[in-house]
Amino acid sequence: MKCCGRVLTEADLMLLDGDPELVPEEVLRRFAIHPSSCFDENEYQAAWRRLAHRMIRLQEEAPDAGLTFGMTRAKSLSWPEDERTALREQFTGAIMRAVADEERWPNLDGLIQSAAHLDEDLTPWLRLVDSLPDEVVVHLAKGWSFDVYYDNGRFGNWLYWEDPTSGEQMQEWLLRPALRDRLSEVNSEVAQSALEHLRWLVGDFSTR
Repeated sequence: MKCCGRVLTEADLMLLDGDPELVPEEVLRRFAIHPSSCFDENEYQAAWRRLAHRMIRLQEEAPDAGLTFGMTRAKSLSWPEDERTALREQFTGAIMRAVADEERWPNLDGLIQSAAHLDEDLTPWLRLVDSLPDEVVVHLAKGWSFDVYYDNGRFGNWLYWEDPTSGEQMQEWLLRPALRDRLSEVNSEVAQSALEHLRWLVGDFSTR
């Protein structure tokens, strides 16, 4: 693999061409944020297909959707379906492990945004959220409703697809009466705060 930039050395590129398990995390991170235009398109796509499972593992402790944005630049929608299925399963496992540990709930937003890059679609991951315990849904709804309200309907720092946008997908999920009904049945301060945020959203969007 060749690269026109200076962020990756020749030694880094040799590592990226080899066994994915032997690529140091720092090299993976530099590759993930490097402009795709610096690489041959076919080589870039092949590198991402080799390294995607390693990138997902990097998300477990410190999720950063910027690290998986390269999947969309590497045309992940065109990858073989068996590869994409395996990566979806890997993302799902990472999300469910975070769900099982309340201290890691702050990681869920980043994990879900990262996973959405694979298909350029939040919807399947929001369906997964619907299947989670009430306390987790409350946690996510509170944060997401706050983010969407204060970012004027937008959502996500690296979610750039359109028709519909990630913001529109998130709004549709948040504004469902079923979500408000579910939150209203949870007796906690977090649930009440999430409901208040949702009322702000409903009121804001009804006046547009």
